[in-house]
Amino acid sequence: MASIRKRGSSYLLVVSMGYDHTGKRRAAQQKTVKPPEGLTPKQREKWLNEQAVLFERECKDTPLATDRTITLAQYIQLWLRDIAPNKLAKSTLARDKQDIDRFLPYLGGYKLVDLRPEHFRKLYAELRKQTSQNTGMPLSEYTVEGVHACLCGILSDAMESGFINHNPAWRTYKYSGKKKEKVIADEETMQKIIMTLENESLKYETYYKLIIATGMRRGECCGLKWSDIDYEKIAFISSGTW
Repeated sequence: MASIRKRGSSYLLVVSMGYDHTGKRRAAQQKTVKPPEGLTPKQREKWLNEQAVLFERECKDTPLATDRTITLAQYIQLWLRDIAPNKLAKSTLARDKQDIDRFLPYLGGYKLVDLRPEHFRKLYAELRKQTSQNTGMPLSEYTVEGVHACLCGILSDAMESGFINHNPAWRTYKYSGKKKEKVIADEETMQKIIMTLENESLKYETYYKLIIATGMRRGECCGLKWSDIDYEKIAFISSGTW
């Protein structure tokens, strides 16, 4: 919240505006207010706190004129240097860098404040025309959706930092094509899988049967340890005395 400093019969509200994309501290925003007469000390304190919250909201929601020239490419440099390393896991950051390489040639030259929904829709259309270097096939819709998610995350951080007052990428992605229905094994197939597992090692039999019986995710199942098993409880349940 904005700091409050008494100045005679009035008060000075000061809002810190952080740093710009070059790493230079921005000038703090200031406003002088004077409480209405007749307020008790408690009422005056409440009024000042309300004014401080409103002034900070006004400052944060209005991009500074000095920042209106920053391009998406310039902000990405700042984001990769100061924000992403402290916010994202290494694997997530590596994936985001791949997505950045895909969208930066199309959008990097735009100023953040000039980005519009049509720019993103055009980007997604262009990406759907590209082919993957690994497979030689058109980029999957999953990849295009990942680029959109990456853009939304980065621009949300730009909004929180005061560079823009809204996220222009929100609601610009629309799934292209028909979604494939998940193929679910029928009871006969499941019985065959279970019978096959009984010829495998105890480790694999236990792992896959747990997934089948509980619907547990693969990662959750991999996190289990043999030491997690309560053998006494299992023996008690198996005896039929519970």
